[in-house]
Amino acid sequence: MVYDSLSDYELGFPGPLRDKLVAAVLDGSKTSSTGLVIGYEHDSEPLPEPGQRSTLIDSDGQPLAILEVTEVRQVPLGEIDLAHAIDEGEGYSSVADWRAGHESFWHSDEMRGYLGQPDFTVDDGTVTVAERFRVASLIPDATTVGVAIAAESAALATALRAAPPADLDRPTCCPPWTVRGEFAHAAIALSRTLAMLDAPPPPGPPVDTARYYSPDERFSPPADRERVDSAQDFADQRTPAALIGWFEEQAAQVVARVSGTPGSRLVTTRHGDPMRLTDFQVTRVVELAVHGLDLADALGVAPWLTPRAAGIVEGLLFGLSAPRAARELGVDRAGLLRRATGRVAVSDAERARLRELGITWLTLG
Repeated sequence: MVYDSLSDYELGFPGPLRDKLVAAVLDGSKTSSTGLVIGYEHDSEPLPEPGQRSTLIDSDGQPLAILEVTEVRQVPLGEIDLAHAIDEGEGYSSVADWRAGHESFWHSDEMRGYLGQPDFTVDDGTVTVAERFRVASLIPDATTVGVAIAAESAALATALRAAPPADLDRPTCCPPWTVRGEFAHAAIALSRTLAMLDAPPPPGPPVDTARYYSPDERFSPPADRERVDSAQDFADQRTPAALIGWFEEQAAQVVARVSGTPGSRLVTTRHGDPMRLTDFQVTRVVELAVHGLDLADALGVAPWLTPRAAGIVEGLLFGLSAPRAARELGVDRAGLLRRATGRVAVSDAERARLRELGITWLTLG
């Protein structure tokens, strides 16, 4: 199990078939799957339920996405319908083709060995678990996250260096922060990675990225006040040039340290949660991207949101549905993220549509 509160979602057995099925999920062509009740009974596991989330893993056990079950039916094998077969994303054009492919898997030596039944066969009456799901969140790889942090950090520093020093004292949409104060908060948040890597790895299993943003005491008014005051004090003790220079040094160190450390390495967050390093770095991309939008607005300049950072935040919030969400709301990527993170108020209708599209709401300080 990769994460402490989510079971692993395993398609087939490790190998070429799983790799093919996982790729189909990630490109959006696979939105259904079929298991056997006997398989759940063999594993002493309950059947999935709508709303249940799990971690899609590849053949190496690496997490790639968080899936959410949207429908579960117990269906005799002989009653599987064409729509379900097509939505399995394996290119089937008929139920007969779908069944032949699945019988080949269920009658394989690997499946029979797994069940401990060397003569196991299915027939029309075999009860299947016909499941539909959606990709709730994407889990990027360490390289992608590292590139995003480097690019977004550089864009942020460049934008602030280009601003007149007096403009860094402008108010932001997060009062009482000034531009300097909110920038200092994002800079400090990124720099925490270094101390976390200096500390020994905590025991697992880790929490997933969305759970890091749980609406609990970590985002209570006293905790938020401490974050606001400490960042503003840090900024007020430095000139704009010194603050930007410190951020650039910290960002360079973080990128270098992280690139030489396995993404699966566990770190302890300031809240006490164990997290995979790559997942924690995703939260740093969120900090840089979202606060960067605030700072651009306060400075009155176009947002510098970089494509890699935007893609990572969109994947966390929307899974595969971000392009559709932006299209339906009539906004660009920056506009979508402003609405999804509370920077811009949304109407009741927009909020309802975002829920229908499966947004993962985050609690942000």
